[in-house]
Formats: sequence, C-alpha cells, structure tokens
Amino acid sequence: MRTAARPELAGHVLTRDADLGRFRTHLNALFYPATVRSLSRDATGRGELRGARTENVTVGIMRFGQDTSVDPGRHAGHYHVNVVLHGTVVAAAGDRQCVGTAGTAAVFSPGLTHRLVHCARGAEQIGVKIGRDLVDDELEALLGRPAEHPLQFEVAFPLTDPAGRSWHNTLRLLIGELDDDGLIGTPVMRRRYEQLLAGGLLLGQRHNHTAALRGDQGGEPAPRPAAVRAVIDLVQARPEEPYTLGDLARAGGVSARRLQEGFRRHVGVPPMAYLAGVRLDRVRRDLRAGIAPVTAVAHHWGFTHLGRFSTAYRERFGERPSQTAAGACTRR
Repeated sequence: MRTAARPELAGHVLTRDADLGRFRTHLNALFYPATVRSLSRDATGRGELRGARTENVTVGIMRFGQDTSVDPGRHAGHYHVNVVLHGTVVAAAGDRQCVGTAGTAAVFSPGLTHRLVHCARGAEQIGVKIGRDLVDDELEALLGRPAEHPLQFEVAFPLTDPAGRSWHNTLRLLIGELDDDGLIGTPVMRRRYEQLLAGGLLLGQRHNHTAALRGDQGGEPAPRPAAVRAVIDLVQARPEEPYTLGDLARAGGVSARRLQEGFRRHVGVPPMAYLAGVRLDRVRRDLRAGIAPVTAVAHHWGFTHLGRFSTAYRERFGERPSQTAAGACTRR
C-alpha cells in the first residue's frame, strides 16, 4: 500500500525535466500529440510527469515547471478530464473557458477543440483520458436505450459537491490500484474500475443527457416486476461478478433509473444495495463454514475495499468478520 508521504504514481515517473521539449515528448506519448509552449521568461523550472494506463483509461499526474500552454486540438476518440490539485489552470473547450483551482476539474468531450490556455508555474493536475466507446456504452446501459444525440459534457466540473467528490474518490481509488498493481492486474477488475469511473462521470457531471438519467423526462413506464426478478435471479446466481448499475439495468432490459424505481417499490432497497447485501450474506455463510482467511473470502465475493466491507458487515450482522471467523474455529 502507498504511504501517506509517497506521491501518487510514484512508481510510474515518466520524466522530471526542466527541458520543455523532453517534457512535451513524454506528455504526448502518454496522451496524444499536442502543441506545448512556454509562457515564461524564466524557462528553467523543472516539470514532472507520472503516468499509467489500462485498456480504456490513461491517468497522468503532471506538474508544470514554468507557465505553459497545452493545445491538443480536436480529438474524436476520447473524453478527457483535468483535475486541478494545486495552482491555477485556465482551460477552454470550444468557446467555453473556465479557471480551475484545487477542487475543480474541466471535462472535454470528443469533437470539440480543447486546450489548456495557461497552466501556472508549479500548478499540478491529474489528466484522465477515457475511451469514447467505454463512456458511450455505459451511457446506453444507464439509459436503457441508444443515446439520441452525441454526449456533450459541461466543461466546469466542481469536485466539492457530493457527486463530484464521489467521482474524485473513485479516481483516487483507481490511481491507488495502479500504484499497488494488485487486483487491477486482472482484466475483470480493470474493467470494473473503468466502468466505475465512466459511470460516475455520467452520473456526477452535467451533460446533455442528464435530464433523461435523472428522470426529468417522462414517457417510459415503470419496470415490470419481471425486470426486477431477472436482476434478482442474476445476482443470486452470480453475486461475485463485478456488476455496475448499467450491467444490472441491461440484464433487466430497462434503464438504470427505472430499475432503481422498481427495486425501491418491490424490494425496498436500490439494486446495488441489494447486490451488496447478497454478497455480505455469502461472505457470512463462508466464514461460518470455516473458510478463511477473511480477506480472501471478501475478495472472492466482490469486495475490493476491505475497510468499507468490514464496516458494512458489522452494520448488517452486529459483529466484525473476524469474530464470525473466530466463532467458526471455536465450533470445530
């Protein structure tokens, strides 16, 4: 695990260099070709770039050693999010411009020109490139139908709101996994983290399909109990699979919003809460049967964050997982 003092992606340093040309080469290799220019009279400051990628997501943490502009132009194949960690970054997408400081991000959609107009010396940010197919497929799953119009996000993304904080936490979780090279080393877990990041962006940041996702537009009937039963059957049969809300909605043949309404009406809890409950029940069954260790059992049933798992387990059963396991040993 990373220590608190260790920089994120410390094991993935691509360059630490005062030469802007070499910094540009590494930046372009990680993301895409861009024009990178110094805006400083003093061009001696050292920049730093750390980066890693999965199949559909690229993450780079960059610090600018001098006032800099970055202009990648127009790209059709990716969505891009820049999260400001320190300093000031002025970003523009098409004719829209926003000034980013710590706690803010800028979201760029495919087909629009986007650029970092001014990255102040010492500014640090996380750049996230997300494959277009990944995001568009997740949108279709959440809607329960193909999108009628190309997805376009609003540029300014506040990370101090609950939804923004949640997405930012998901990003930091992904970065932590890339740092540790643990479960993310398996394809199924990489896909899960990618879908969490894409789905969180769709639900957390406003865009031209937000109204449909939030139910501000009527016309679709409430889900039939058959849709809810189909998801319940799937979860009961294979709760360990890395389902997202979009996956469950697809299995039920309805939109994510309608599936949530159906579960609240017929089950009493949202579908993802139902899934978590089934997984916790399976963990308890295995622990009571003497299957150990706790960590292995939790991971088997789909729990990747052990702290949250332990809290949820204690809230559901009134004891820690280790106490259940110890009781099984005593009964032997």
